[in-house]
Amino acid sequence: MNADIEMLLKIQEYDKQIYQLESEFAKKLQDRENLEELITTHTLNMEQLQDELNEILEDLKFKKNLLEEKEALLEKLDEKSNSVQNQKQSEALSSEITIAKTNKSILEDKILEIQSIVDEKNKKISEIQQQIDEVKQKLESFDAQLAEFKKDVDEKIEQINKEKESMLNDINPHLLAKYNKISLWAKGSAVVRVENETCYGCFIKLPPQISVLVEETDEIVYCPNCGRILYKKE
Repeated sequence: MNADIEMLLKIQEYDKQIYQLESEFAKKLQDRENLEELITTHTLNMEQLQDELNEILEDLKFKKNLLEEKEALLEKLDEKSNSVQNQKQSEALSSEITIAKTNKSILEDKILEIQSIVDEKNKKISEIQQQIDEVKQKLESFDAQLAEFKKDVDEKIEQINKEKESMLNDINPHLLAKYNKISLWAKGSAVVRVENETCYGCFIKLPPQISVLVEETDEIVYCPNCGRILYKKE
């Protein structure tokens, strides 16, 4: 095997370790983002419920004021009954009182119904606030763990890079630059083996002349399809 290829494979193993650590950290960041999104969702739900509650409370206030007016009207009608002078006036007043009492009763029932809705909305808002507090507490704990995790990952990557850098001076700089460029998108698979005349990076069958170069020479060969560096499996 070409000595530079052999060196690249060792470097690639170090890079794979780095990519794995970075991937694990990225997953942790995604988990954190999920917690933040959950807080946002709960907050929006609570704000919507609060807006609905405010409208209901306005309606409740209006109906309570209306009820006070109905009660005041009944008091006036009761007072008026003392000054009734004939049967006709008595019957008219009695009808007016009956209507007022009916309207008052309907209004009282409606107020009780609205108050029940208010209580339910307040209960839901309280439950969501509790959920928000729980997720925030979880996020705070997660951030502390994440800071420790990041510190550990950074230390491991630093150590890997130190070990990797000790090898970089022993490889063709042009080839190393090419490898680094490919690695930007082919994370951990910039250098791949050839088996059965197939590139094990893109899994496309290679032209015969490319397969021959890989199998029978020490030349640096690139896959014509994906551009990865190829090597013969020993």
